[in-house]
Parts: sequence; C-alpha cells; structure tokens
Amino acid sequence: QKSAVRVVFCLCTSGEWQISCLRHTSLRQIKGQLQQSQGKDRTGHNSSRGKGSRDTVMARQHHTAPADRPQAYSDAIFAIVATIMIVPLSGEAVGEVAESQDLLAGLGAIWFKLVIYAVCFGLVSSVWDMHAWVFKILEGVNETIVLLNLGVMMVATFLPYAFLMFAEHPREALAVSLFAGCVALQGFFLLAILWQAFSRPHLLKEEVVQQGKEAMKSQRTRAFIKVLIRPIIVLIAIPVSFAIVEVAWALLVLTVLKPIIYQAIDAAIQCAKGNTQAGSKIMRLSRIVSETSDITRTNAYSDGVYAIVATLIILDICVNNVPESGILDIHGTLAEALVRDANVFLSYSGTFVTICLLWYLHHSMFYHILAQNSLLLTFNKLALLFAGYLPIVFKLTGEFGHLVHDNNSSVGAVQINSATVFFASVFHPAIWITALCKKSKLLRPSAHSVRANVFMFINLLIYPIVSLVIFCVCFVVPVRSTVINGVQIALVAVFILIKLIRNWTQRCMKTDEPKTCPEDGEELSNSQEETEEPADEKEEPEGYDNPVLVIESTVIESTKL
Repeated sequence: QKSAVRVVFCLCTSGEWQISCLRHTSLRQIKGQLQQSQGKDRTGHNSSRGKGSRDTVMARQHHTAPADRPQAYSDAIFAIVATIMIVPLSGEAVGEVAESQDLLAGLGAIWFKLVIYAVCFGLVSSVWDMHAWVFKILEGVNETIVLLNLGVMMVATFLPYAFLMFAEHPREALAVSLFAGCVALQGFFLLAILWQAFSRPHLLKEEVVQQGKEAMKSQRTRAFIKVLIRPIIVLIAIPVSFAIVEVAWALLVLTVLKPIIYQAIDAAIQCAKGNTQAGSKIMRLSRIVSETSDITRTNAYSDGVYAIVATLIILDICVNNVPESGILDIHGTLAEALVRDANVFLSYSGTFVTICLLWYLHHSMFYHILAQNSLLLTFNKLALLFAGYLPIVFKLTGEFGHLVHDNNSSVGAVQINSATVFFASVFHPAIWITALCKKSKLLRPSAHSVRANVFMFINLLIYPIVSLVIFCVCFVVPVRSTVINGVQIALVAVFILIKLIRNWTQRCMKTDEPKTCPEDGEELSNSQEETEEPADEKEEPEGYDNPVLVIESTVIESTKL
C-alpha cells in the first residue's frame, strides 16, 4: 500500500522527469504487491505461505524489467542477420560473371546459392516471427529470460557462417547438419524462455493469468508444441542428410511452412479430444485473415532490413572503388580516377534512392495499418526478401550495366535490376489490398475514404509499372545502366509531385466545406448572440449573493462612514 501511495504521490506532485522515471513501473506489479499484502496470490486464492515465501515473490518482482529493450535488441540482430548473408554472394556473382564473360552464365553458376539465401531468409524471418509471438505474452522479463534471449541472439549471429558453409557445400552432411543445428538450438532457447515465463506467472500478461490454471496449462502445452515443431523437423533432417541429402533440403524448406504444420497438428489434437467442431474451425482458411496481431515489431524489423540494405551497398565502394596510389600514377589525377568508376557511383545513387523510396512506401502504408494478419505478414516478408537482393543487383548494375548487347533475347544487368525492384515493390499493393479486405480491423478510419485509397494506390503502383516497362523495353532496345539509374533518381520528383497534388486537393476540399452553408453559420452566430444578450439582462433573484455587488456596497458604506 505504501508503494502505491508513493506512485500516486509522485504522479500528482512531480513533473515530466518523475513520470518518465516511473513509466517502466508496471501497475500490475503494484496490484500484485497489494494482493500479497492482503494474503492473496496472483490467481485470487488465499495464500497460506509464510513470510519467507512472500519475500521470495517480492524479490522476483523486484528483478523484473520491461520487455521492450530485449525485443528491440532482438529485432535489430534478426534484421542484420537476414540481410548480411547476401554480402558474400555479391562479390562472388561479380567474379563469376567477369570470368565467364556472360551475365546469365555467371548467375547460373551461383543460382543454387541464391535459392539457399531465400530459404535462409525465410527461416530467419520465421524464427523472428516466433520470437515476437513468445514475447507477446510477456509483461516483463527477469535475468534468466534476458540471458536465454541472448543465447537466441548468439546462435542467430552464427547463422551467416552456417549459411555460407551450406551454400558452398550443399551436399556435405556436416554443412547441412551445422545449419540445421543452429535452427534447432534457437528453438530450444525459445522453449526455455516459455518454460521460465509460465513458471513465473508475474512475468505473463494479466489476461493470460486471469484465464485460470486449466486454461493456462492448455495454453502452455499448445505454446510448447508450436515452438518445438521447427526443432523437431530440423533434428530429423540431420541424420537424413547423411543418407539422402535432397530429403534433408526438403525438410529445411518445410520448416518455413511451420505455421501450416502447427495448424494441422492443433486441429488433430482437438479432434482427438472429441472436439471435432473446434478442430474443423482451426483448419479453416479464414483464420489466415481473421486472426490479427500488433504491428509494432513488424515495423521495427522492416525498418531494420531496409536500413541495413541501404548501408550495405556502400561497402563494396569502400573496398573496391577507393583509388590507390598506383591508380593515380596511371590516370594522373584523383578526379580522372574517380570518373573511371562513374557507373558504380551512379548505380549506388539509383539503388539507394530506390531502397529509401521503398521504405517510404512501406512507412506510408503502415502509418494507416493498425494490425496485421498472417497473409499481410507473409506479403511483408516477401517484400523484404527481394529488397535483400538489392545489394547484389547494385553490384551487377554498376559493373556490367553499361555492357549491353544487340541481341534481343539476351537478359542484361538492367533487366535483372528492374525485375528485382518489381518483385520488391509489387508486394506493397498486395499488403494494402489485404488490409482493405479487413479494413474495419486492420486500417485506421482515416484510410477508409476513396480519396485516400486512390492516392495510396497511385504511389504503390509507380515502381511496379516503371520496372515492368523498363524490363520489356530491354527486349526491343538495348538499355544502359545510366538510363535505369536516372529513372530511379527522377522518381523522387514524381513522388513529390503526387504529394503536392494530394495536399492541393485536400486544401480545396477544406475550403469548399464552409462555402456550402454560410447562411447557416450566420444564423448560428446570430442565435448565439441572441441567447447571450438575455443572459446579461437577466436579473438575479432575491437573496442571491453576488460577490461584486457585495464588495461595491461595502466600499460605498465605508466611504459614507
């Protein structure tokens, strides 16, 4: 009770500094302390524990911290791991193309590695999704959960090395086992976090605790099954890789489809218990769009991916395009040496602008999106996946984009650039259409109007249309990299023009609103004046103590005396 009084006193008497210091204090913890002081536990039953037990619970709550910072730290690491795996492939792709003197032949030599990157990106995103789901039921974290979460992050940072081993030696059982072991170890760390959380109810959210012991036990079992599906599949893939490595590949790909597997297992469990109606309800496809979740961590993860991709493209320039002293001896001046790499710098500008505008479109959509369903989250992961290919596209465009061929059937670096940008942007309209289908649950009311949707679709369709046009034109006329990079940079002006038009139409609509009923406004003001005038002339009833009249009468009487 004293702690509650202190919090209320600080909130009432202090300024912003005290409020910011107390904003991480959980009111639920204070409620739990009050319940314990009255001899009750978290579930509402009478507590027969002694003083030592109550002191232990108080000590556990004292070491409880908010879960915000561990989640933000984890989102950053998952975003870095998901995008940094493409860096070694970009240099290898350029080497293969330069050696074979053919773009398609060079990419054909590493096509399997590019596919493995897509699978690994999906696995990392799936583990991040599971991490977000586990922390969604947590109100706070203790030191044990923080350390277990650091274990998840340690294994996640080792994944790029395991990915490269898998990409270089896909038929070696040891390489497959190393990658599968990392994925399994992450699952076991998440399982330990769940066990710790359910064994410490004060770490769970209030709605999880209030549902009762039986419901909590059922939810804990379902959560354990959901987390264990992926580790079990990859553990099966380890011995299988020593016999038939192709089957092990299929099992690793199957882990990306883990939500569907969990849904089928959950439905089978319900049917085995005799609840066939609940089991059939779980298997309905409508669950993909009906169940919603918060978008806070999705925004953080997406921002991290776009930010890292935007900075990765400068690494190759820092390593390969800084003129050395020998280069200056050949070209004479530093300016002439830099002009030699003009195509690379132009490709960097176009790619950077493209990544930033893709993030701008993503930000514009999720500003109006309140929640997400499974289908929307899947489209978002696909958009981030193709955005992760942009560093290798930048490298190819800068090195070989100016080498065009007259053969109409040849596919050059410009077409690869435009195709990648197309797939990185075409899922944005898919995200918005998915949100519109459930706009009452997923969108803010400000995004329900026709005008807002028209301008949103105009913005979202610019990149898919422009990229598709450039890709098709390359079959007719050879297009150099300077053209596509110039178009990408010029699209900034297009988005600014659309914004100005939108603001102008909004101002026109606002100026038209008062003109529709000016007479009503005048009548309203006149009626208000008429209602105010009698109020001034209204006489006060007898016995009404007007303080102004009392003071005036007192002054007059005093002057008379």
